[in-house]
Amino acid sequence: MDPIEHDLVFERFLSRRRSTLPDIDIDVESARRHEVYHRIVERFGGERTTLMSMQNSYRIRGAVRDAGLALGMDDGEIDAIAETMWRFPAGEFREALTEKPELRALAERLETDRAAGRRQLDLLVDLTERLDRLPRHLSTHPCGIILGDRRLPELTPVQPSGVDGLPMSQFDKHDMDPMGFLKLDVLGVRMQSTIAHTLEEIRRTTGERIDLETIDRDDPDTYRMIRSTHTLGCFQIESPGQRELVGKLMPESLTDLIVDISLFRPGPMGSGMVTPYLERRHGFESVRVPHPDLAPILAETHGVTIYHEQVLRLLDTMTGCGLDRADELRRALGSAEQPQVEEFVRTCAAQRGYEAGVVDEVWEVLASFGSFGFCKAHGAAFAVPTVESAWLKTHHPAAFLTGLFEHDPGMYPLRLLVAEARRLGVPLLGMDVNRSTDHYRLEELEGDDTSGTDDGAAARRGSGPRRRHGIRMALTSLKGISSAEIARIVAARPFASLADLRQRARPRRPTLRALAQVGALDALMPGGTERRGDLVSAVAEQTRSPRPAAAARSAGRQAAGQLPLPFAETDLAGLDAEHPAPERQEVIADELRLTSVDVTGHVMEIHHETLEQLGVTRAEDLLSLRSGSTVRVAGIRVATQTPPMASGRRVVFISLDDGTGCADVAFFDEAQGNTGEILFTAQLMLVEGTIRRTGPRAVSIQALDAWDLRREDQLAALRRRRVPEPPRRGRGQQGRVNASPL
Repeated sequence: MDPIEHDLVFERFLSRRRSTLPDIDIDVESARRHEVYHRIVERFGGERTTLMSMQNSYRIRGAVRDAGLALGMDDGEIDAIAETMWRFPAGEFREALTEKPELRALAERLETDRAAGRRQLDLLVDLTERLDRLPRHLSTHPCGIILGDRRLPELTPVQPSGVDGLPMSQFDKHDMDPMGFLKLDVLGVRMQSTIAHTLEEIRRTTGERIDLETIDRDDPDTYRMIRSTHTLGCFQIESPGQRELVGKLMPESLTDLIVDISLFRPGPMGSGMVTPYLERRHGFESVRVPHPDLAPILAETHGVTIYHEQVLRLLDTMTGCGLDRADELRRALGSAEQPQVEEFVRTCAAQRGYEAGVVDEVWEVLASFGSFGFCKAHGAAFAVPTVESAWLKTHHPAAFLTGLFEHDPGMYPLRLLVAEARRLGVPLLGMDVNRSTDHYRLEELEGDDTSGTDDGAAARRGSGPRRRHGIRMALTSLKGISSAEIARIVAARPFASLADLRQRARPRRPTLRALAQVGALDALMPGGTERRGDLVSAVAEQTRSPRPAAAARSAGRQAAGQLPLPFAETDLAGLDAEHPAPERQEVIADELRLTSVDVTGHVMEIHHETLEQLGVTRAEDLLSLRSGSTVRVAGIRVATQTPPMASGRRVVFISLDDGTGCADVAFFDEAQGNTGEILFTAQLMLVEGTIRRTGPRAVSIQALDAWDLRREDQLAALRRRRVPEPPRRGRGQQGRVNASPL
């Protein structure tokens, strides 16, 4: 580079100043976020504060649904088509039909329709593509607040929001910088609400007040639980990828958790830093750095670049630009200005005497790292609630699970946490109109507490046996029940009889029937659960066709939609036991249909005999299998992810829950082609694949093929295949930890 040109480049970056106002982020309890909104408005005044709006534009599924409705297509058909769409732009619909294996059946149907002169599907594709990214509606931004001076109402159009009528600007986040507004992000963190609910339940039921500022953040029992990879519900470390990473990293302290959380970011992962760090941490590879000048910078991370601070110091050391200017260079990584940054770094590093090979090695890391990483302080801020949530799960599992059920902070559906409660020995108590409220609550049971994690942390606390608690299901989990009905039930409790419930709580007909089906009225029925069949039948009969005479007598007294239930409690006691108690499978099916949670038992119990015939291995037994062996797993889909990969290829990660744990399955190109349309639509799946062991507690499955357990044609095809017999793991199978996409 010409000296004058170099000086211009150098001056450009030395003279850079932040060109935009900073975002200010505040983490608060999600359940109290609106309280914070009101306090901010009170503090700064309504004329200087507004909520920010969000322009919602069409994505693929919404575009398909609205286009299908416009074409008069059947709702069920629209839903079936929309369910097969998975995270590609609506404008690429026709292209996706030729590329995505899950759309193969739809593409064939389109060709058949076209040959027959039918154009509805063709029009659906065209309309969907034209809707891509067009505005659909305006809504309140989930966290943004605009701060300004008293001229703010004159500078932005304002309308009432859905948050208690607080003012909302019609500008969205892209308008903030050009308008010169300061944006405050009030981020509602569900884990904070979960922890608050946990601590309150512990205080309410035991009188113990826990100050999380005083707990041991290097507690051995807590880290033993984390290393077991049973981290469902724990902040930041519950995803399939993170469970695999903690199983390989084997954290022993808060510092290790900071590294773990910071490693699991696009920057360090994209620059290939995960495997070298793990190899060096466990002594499989010697520590090395590109140049001795960089050794002090990378010493704490075994020569691997993980934190933003290390990026800044690398840039400063090699270019002499200073840490403040290095941050501007870091921000430009991954942007259109990256070629200029590279030229600047290479020129300055050469002038400071660094060899080209050293510069190449450092730049490869910097270019892949981009700006997608954490500063160490950010990692530490995340690691603190991570260890707090893990500590609570270890030492107060029932209370912590209650908090998880109440605020649902993680990536998995509630029903997977129910399976986790069973694994931990925490009793789940069904819905009961005399005991359930509008919150999930701890409820004291007879006997001592035997719940705890696999390592027996509860037994080692040395404080003697604790009172045993279960988790009582909340009325809010019942589909279709209104907040007004819940309030009436809670206010009028306890109820002496079904007639008492009907008279004082006044539930609607569908609500009363649903309550009976999930067992919430069992305590009001002579004979309890054994007479549930009679009770459900009686309520259903009255719901379908109330007797005219009874309806006439009660017409003046009943609210609209009220069930005119003519029988008194004595009538119930005298009912003939004509209807047997529902089978366990029926109970589970009713619970799933009405609450989405199978409290009585796991849904896979229904398929137990079939799964045994098909040679399915339980999730809890996967760790005993040898790497590379063929295995079959089955379960209900609880998570589907398609994260960006360094290779650019699409990989689909699916987590299946079978009641004993989670099986994490990766579908690469060939498996996606074999699986077809059920890849994103099947809820109950059976997968055949090969075991990938990547650490002492890290195991996943690379899929070869998959089937929908609810389709008889697929089950018939599956029964014709040979059942694999996966060999058990021998000794010496816990070697190096670098056989993973991580």
